[in-house]
Parts: sequence; structure tokens; C-alpha cells
Amino acid sequence: MDETQALETKAEQALLEIEHLVSGATNVTFEIEDRTVRHEPSDELATLLSQQADETGLSEAELLELHVELFSGAFRDDDTIRPPNAPQKDDLP
Repeated sequence: MDETQALETKAEQALLEIEHLVSGATNVTFEIEDRTVRHEPSDELATLLSQQADETGLSEAELLELHVELFSGAFRDDDTIRPPNAPQKDDLP
């Protein structure tokens, strides 16, 4: 898989997970241009981001980016972000 395909896969997985948790969505649409992902949040997600923006002082775009980074990390194949006490993949059932 080339880098562009990998980015698209990670973005889709993360956005779908976020949207599903917030709005129950089972499909997402987004665009990628020059490694920038553009996604129009559902009404439910937009409301959540607005509330979080009011609470934190961050912009809705910054918050969505943080959520995407968090969820895309869950789908990484490398071990660079694993805590030192986490079981190795070979040790998992």
C-alpha cells in the first residue's frame, strides 16, 4: 500500500469510528488534498465539537484533528506508541 492509500485508510477508519460513536454513522465522506483531510461533520458531531470548543478554548477544527489523531493511533501497525508495559502482539490471544 502506498503512502496516499495508507493515509486514506487511516483517515477513513478514524473518522468512521468518531462519527459512529457520536452519531451512529456507518459511512463517512471526506477529501484528501496535499495530506490535508477535509470532512464535514454530522450535525451531532458538529454539536459535540462546538461544546468541546466552548469548554477548552480550542477551535472545532483543532478538536477534530485531535480526535482523528487519537483514533488513527489505535489503527497503527507500528509499536512506537505502545506503553512499555503493554503486552507484545505475540502474547495476545
